[in-house]
Amino acid sequence: MRLPQAMAYTTIAMQKLGYTRREMESITNTMLEQYEIYGEDEAEQLADQILFEDKH
Repeated sequence: MRLPQAMAYTTIAMQKLGYTRREMESITNTMLEQYEIYGEDEAEQLADQILFEDKH
């Protein structure tokens, strides 16, 4: 999965889990930082963690 696709899926999942806009922005920024520092694999791993996390 490419980063833009991972971010889109993650955003949808966060919305369904009830994350606030601020929380989503923070996580998205973290994903971008991970991508810049470690590359796409790390950002995808973060997206996977969020997709399978249950906030409630």
